Amino acid sequence: MKFVDLEEARISRGARLVVVPGLPSPYSEAAKGILKVKGIDTLLVRFSRSDDGLKQWSGWHNAPVLRIDEQPPRTHWSDILCAAESLRESPRLVPVDPEERERMMGLSHELLGEGGLAWNARLLVIDRGLTTEGREGFPLRLAQYLAPKYGHAPERVGLAKANVLAVLARFADLARHARARGHAYLLGDSLTALDIYLASTLGVLSPMPPDQCPGLLPALRHALETAAPDVRAGVPSILLEHRDFVYERHLELPVEL
Repeated sequence: MKFVDLEEARISRGARLVVVPGLPSPYSEAAKGILKVKGIDTLLVRFSRSDDGLKQWSGWHNAPVLRIDEQPPRTHWSDILCAAESLRESPRLVPVDPEERERMMGLSHELLGEGGLAWNARLLVIDRGLTTEGREGFPLRLAQYLAPKYGHAPERVGLAKANVLAVLARFADLARHARARGHAYLLGDSLTALDIYLASTLGVLSPMPPDQCPGLLPALRHALETAAPDVRAGVPSILLEHRDFVYERHLELPVEL
């Protein structure tokens, strides 16, 4: 994978992925991780919300966006996963067994779906920025921009925090159960997309240290570290251990944003 400018991406073929810069966005990092593990050569383009040309080419107002040749753009995490699976069969990141596949996709939705872990964690960072006028959480202008976009409302914050803690507890149980059975991965003996999704999502709740994620902008590192200190302190250690294991064995360190 390598970062290129819009013009190079526009005239190239194959996989091209628009990603969020300066922040370990669960959605962008998960898409990068999927393509990395599949061994799919990919050109990366940093998203800018002020770049109308980028939005026109990508066909979307946000990131990530996966463009493959002249195919329609993929923006949803599950569509990006399916596209990667169709581009290269091995290694498989989606179980062949229908019940296991349904289980994995359902658990993945708990991490990346609307109302899931990443969604609610973002609401906490937005809320902290609004309630502290940007001293903690997202800088105020960014929090004000994101709040209507992702449905922030003061009365939703308590439920968002409760949902974050509940999903963390559920995945900690899943990890402990897998470990007790001698499995290295959440669903068994081999890596699945679920392992990548969990590793990517934890980056906003417990950011990697600067030597592992040097591209995280200082203001955004401060935002993530101050958004919900009680939630950050409550991330189960078994999940952080699993995150580190997945990154060290399968993904790329240091993380380039």
